[in-house]
Amino acid sequence: MDKMVLETQKWLNNTYGKDSRYTRVEENGHTGRNTINGLIIALQIELGIQETAPNFGAGTTRKFNERYPNGVKQQSDGDKKTSNVYSIIQGSLWCKGYSTGNHITQNFYDGTGKAIKGIKKDMGIGGDSTVTVDVMKALLSMQQFVLLKNYGGKEIVRSIQQTINQKHRNYTGIIPCDGLYGREMNTALIKILQSLEGFSVEEATGYFGNGTKSRLKKINSSNVTSYEEWVWLAKAALNCIGYNCVQNYLWDEKFETQLSSFQKEYKISNTKILDTDTWMELLTSKGNPNRKAQACDTRFEVTAQLLNKLKTDGYEIVGRYLTGGSFKEIREGELNRIVSGGLKYFPIFQENGRDISEYTYLNGLEHGKKASEAALAKGVPTTVIYFAVDMDVYDYQVDTHIIPYFKGINETIDPRYSVGIYSSRNVCTRIAEIGYSVSSFVSDMSTGFSGNLGFPIPKNWNYDQFHEIQGYGGSWDLDKVAYSGRVEPCNKVLPKEEYRAEEATFINWVKVTEKDCLKNFNNVMQPWYGYSFVTGRAILEYLRKPTYWEDSYIGLWKIYTPETGIDEKEVAARGICQTTCEKQPQIKESVKSFEIEHMSATALGYIHWGISDNKGDYSLGDLGGWTLDLLQIFGSYTREAKNQDLGSWLKNNLGNNVDGKGFGYTDVLADAEGFLLVKEMNSRKSETRFSESVSKIYALEKNKRIKMFYKERFNSSKNNVISSFQKLADGIDIGTKENIDKEMLLKAANSDTLPTKEEAKTLASVYADFMENC
Repeated sequence: MDKMVLETQKWLNNTYGKDSRYTRVEENGHTGRNTINGLIIALQIELGIQETAPNFGAGTTRKFNERYPNGVKQQSDGDKKTSNVYSIIQGSLWCKGYSTGNHITQNFYDGTGKAIKGIKKDMGIGGDSTVTVDVMKALLSMQQFVLLKNYGGKEIVRSIQQTINQKHRNYTGIIPCDGLYGREMNTALIKILQSLEGFSVEEATGYFGNGTKSRLKKINSSNVTSYEEWVWLAKAALNCIGYNCVQNYLWDEKFETQLSSFQKEYKISNTKILDTDTWMELLTSKGNPNRKAQACDTRFEVTAQLLNKLKTDGYEIVGRYLTGGSFKEIREGELNRIVSGGLKYFPIFQENGRDISEYTYLNGLEHGKKASEAALAKGVPTTVIYFAVDMDVYDYQVDTHIIPYFKGINETIDPRYSVGIYSSRNVCTRIAEIGYSVSSFVSDMSTGFSGNLGFPIPKNWNYDQFHEIQGYGGSWDLDKVAYSGRVEPCNKVLPKEEYRAEEATFINWVKVTEKDCLKNFNNVMQPWYGYSFVTGRAILEYLRKPTYWEDSYIGLWKIYTPETGIDEKEVAARGICQTTCEKQPQIKESVKSFEIEHMSATALGYIHWGISDNKGDYSLGDLGGWTLDLLQIFGSYTREAKNQDLGSWLKNNLGNNVDGKGFGYTDVLADAEGFLLVKEMNSRKSETRFSESVSKIYALEKNKRIKMFYKERFNSSKNNVISSFQKLADGIDIGTKENIDKEMLLKAANSDTLPTKEEAKTLASVYADFMENC
């Protein structure tokens, strides 16, 4: 709260509160549009305007010039004349952070004069303390004239802004000098271009139309001496979007290098000169709408007729909608027609309208699922799905609506797909920077969007929509789209598959959790730097609890898979990771169709004790998985049904979905998943090997996971299952010592006796048959 802003607000309300033309402002001490609007209306009242409005428009400008043709002048020390206009000037200065004295007064003396000189210096125009109409208009605006470094402001951009105010304000008016490249500055650059092209002040609108395009100059190193002001403008535009140049009038080597880099990044002809395509790409988001496009998108079905037209016109890629009703969405057989016809495609999902309230976390959850179901049903292979935000989103709305929406999408998207975004430049960039999208489809043809004006194209852009063609070929509507080549379009159609919601939820949980854990290990200032290798194990240790820890199973899990490490730092690093896990949503409550705890315990056994190289023998790693479960179901048999035929009883119970007697379907599945996960992790070297492995294993159908385990662990051989289990069933062998701990196996099986060799064979045979035939 600023006490002088508060004093300004109180002065406004006390002075004009009874005037019907005035709306009271909130007295909170915070500068905002409400206070600025109050100051504008106060000035209009002082100028005699009867129909007031919170806008410094043509009427206010005319009245100000009539009253103050030479501007508002500073008073001499002996001049005692008072005016509310002086108070309005002081209040506006305080709202911009410039001190005029201890209180709001009705005089314009040296304190106010110094503040005016200070702000005019920051504007780049300098001069005395006179408040001309353009200065007054700037004072009564939300414009800032100091570097907003914390908001991304850059010194080079601020210097350019000050130069514009100094040399071009007859065309541009006074623009902000905050170091931020936004709408006003972008418009100012276009007006400067129009002034160079010979347009009058009245004709220079800041809109880049056909008239502006027709007067563009083609400039290179040979003719640059005739166009030095044009070079300055091109350098200004490049500096504003991050291509660093020396801001002067010279065509130097660095400028040509940066110009070439810009042309390559924005996928326009790499001519290394200032031509039509380059000028339009520098100053508008859509660039030259007449340039060739490799890709396109359409809401129309790609019929054979449209396909042939697209190919004739040089298009190679077409974007189509996954949902949207019988007209808009991909039709039956359409993708096969596209691919067999020699084109490629990319999927778009759009169900939200143009109401920001529709972009919510809950809708994101629903849309991630719905897009996945549609893509799998239509045979779309692994690719990026572009989720549309087809409206002008302000920056604050990204935080309140778009980020939660994409968080939801990321939690339910099928792991075979990645999340992309279709939106303005700023929205695409912000969602990418927080990791909620891997690729951007930029709505650049919406040149008026606040998120496009003054923003560079996102670094991860893959598609750039820049021009709409209505009545394409006389029958269709089509959007021209540039293609960067970062993500390959689809060139095939797969058989229909089903969306598995719980697997998707688990995979996405693992991805987010692993990413958050890795943040702890990638900061050189952290004591756990370099311990990223513990991440997968630490997450599994968290997931196996409490069922497979502490005193459960007579405490065997603490002995079998202890949470120890090579040093104290590793133990601490795993603890930090488990704390990170605790901050995530409770995943085990969201998944019911497979057992995360069981799988995690099984996997930890293989991590601690290894995987057998011999398909017909057991390893100590197997003890935490399928062998223990076979012993448990045998224990159930000896307690409940020892007078029945073991084989028949097992066939009725092993793998049963309702009551598996210690080895039901989810147990068989968890044992398979734990083994496959560790085997896959062992084959990978990346920091994200845990999430990569989880994604690969859980992308398979449940029965396919079991069959894959049967193949990978036993080479799909019943004899190998029998051999492995018979060797274990009479006791654990360690090194050259055999059968050393039957007591531990009996406790684990909750049985008075271990199976005989024949019983072990029966147990293993029924288990193998189930895996083969499930």
